[in-house]
Amino acid sequence: MLVTEGGNIELSRLDPALAGNPFPYFQPIISIEDKRVVGYEVLARGRDALGNITSLGYMFEKYADSRVAIELDLYIRDLAFKQYSESQIAFGKRLFVNILPRWLNYTYSDDLSDVINPLLQQVAKHRLKPENVVIEITEGEYLQHPDVMTRAIHELKNHGFDIAIDDFGAGYSNMSRIGQMRPKFIKLDLHLIRKGFSDLVYKEILNSLAFLSEKIGAVLLVEGIEHEEEVYGALDIGARYLQGYFLGFPEASFSNLDELQQILHDYMRDFTARKLTHMQSLMYFKSITSEYFDVHLKELFLPEVKDGESFFRPIEPHSFPAFLRDHLRLVYFLNAHGVQISPNYRLLRDDDGFRWQQDHNYSQKDWSWRPYFLEFMARRESDGTQRNYSEVYRDIKSSEPIVTLVHSYGDDCLLCLDFSVAHIHNPLWHRKI
Repeated sequence: MLVTEGGNIELSRLDPALAGNPFPYFQPIISIEDKRVVGYEVLARGRDALGNITSLGYMFEKYADSRVAIELDLYIRDLAFKQYSESQIAFGKRLFVNILPRWLNYTYSDDLSDVINPLLQQVAKHRLKPENVVIEITEGEYLQHPDVMTRAIHELKNHGFDIAIDDFGAGYSNMSRIGQMRPKFIKLDLHLIRKGFSDLVYKEILNSLAFLSEKIGAVLLVEGIEHEEEVYGALDIGARYLQGYFLGFPEASFSNLDELQQILHDYMRDFTARKLTHMQSLMYFKSITSEYFDVHLKELFLPEVKDGESFFRPIEPHSFPAFLRDHLRLVYFLNAHGVQISPNYRLLRDDDGFRWQQDHNYSQKDWSWRPYFLEFMARRESDGTQRNYSEVYRDIKSSEPIVTLVHSYGDDCLLCLDFSVAHIHNPLWHRKI
């Protein structure tokens, strides 16, 4: 047993470089909607021989296969619950606590009561309610006990605790596990967030995870924010809760961080203004290309039909205005069933200028499942629309952000023009210069 007769844990018994007893620190979690602190994550801290405060996170790895980690966890959690129950500042906010999945190594009960009851007893001891506490489950550790962990989560939720997936996206994510856990909160991993600022593909992954959170009714919490641009990046992917050193350091006591309200208000106004400018630029690009198409291109792009296939009479690219020539990537035709009835005509730029390249490999491909085709057909059927622009998507080969203009030539021939909007749809737009 680690706990002494005096009810304490002497850290020097675990690591000679440490001294004194462990204690909790509390890092604030901020709601971007309310611009206030809505909770605190409990973090384990101790002191080294010189009295400096240090993280005890490594202890849980060092003693991963023994009851030492469990006893340390219970000890710090008990202190955190006591401090939380006595704090007027923390009243009405929530406490996020990590539960070690390896505690399940020590269960001997089918209903897991022998490992869940200590948590319930601590909550009752300090007159808390389960809804005051959010249980964080580290996603990677879920793999060690998937079946038992699923039962444990079910029992915890039955007792009124909410569940958060911690370090989501760190390398183990799969959809079945999310379905089993049905978390209230998804905490996105810091390293994945940072890659998203410099890697276009990771940016789309982040957007997908944010979309997933929204669809399953989970709150997206971005943790580890250390820089200003990461606040903008978190907002850009739809985060509702934020956590990190840039917003609030872990502290021995609870803080309201009242000074953050005006700061976050300013960030939101700046973010909204930048986002609106970005969206208006995209709308303007769609508008001018559509207007130019009406006046100059509609007749030029009329297809020639031969043996059931449509052909495009290539237009001299240098006759296009620069805004069109520089951004047009692909021309092709579909029938009303979404099947491609022409080659791909790709506009290329080389040392000799611009030229068209034909690719017959895409003829007869079925694109009826693509959102831009379905949206166009739905609008044509409902209100007679003859032209529509897709939402921005990423080209599978070039990774460029693309919008597709679809124009109807009669009932059974649809012209598709793919435009790059990389000059507008910039995932680093939020970085301040």
